[in-house]
Amino acid sequence: MQEDPLFEEYVAERVDGLLRYGYVLTGNPHDAADLVQEALVRLRGSWSRVRRKNALDGYVRTTMTRLHINSWRRRRREHITATPPDSAYEDAPYEGSGLWRTLSKLRGDLPEIVENMGYVT
Repeated sequence: MQEDPLFEEYVAERVDGLLRYGYVLTGNPHDAADLVQEALVRLRGSWSRVRRKNALDGYVRTTMTRLHINSWRRRRREHITATPPDSAYEDAPYEGSGLWRTLSKLRGDLPEIVENMGYVT
């Protein structure tokens, strides 16, 4: 690729703002730098096709957002395995909590509460 002074000028002017935006997306300065670098590589690859050079910030930020979402989806994807886990997960019982005792007391009054609300059971 040929060097383009407009691209280099854009990068020099806007890299700090793009790094801040990348930090907002990732919460990590190293991941933000990687995100900016990847977005600028993609911008450079499509530089000749970009028609509105005065609207580059929106283009780059959209690219950064989509790249971040894609990397987030890859990390969050469920991994299916051939063997099930060794043991089943059992939730802790709530019987001892104050909330459970309060809800147990309300259960006796529930038909009366529903009736007072105008519903027929």
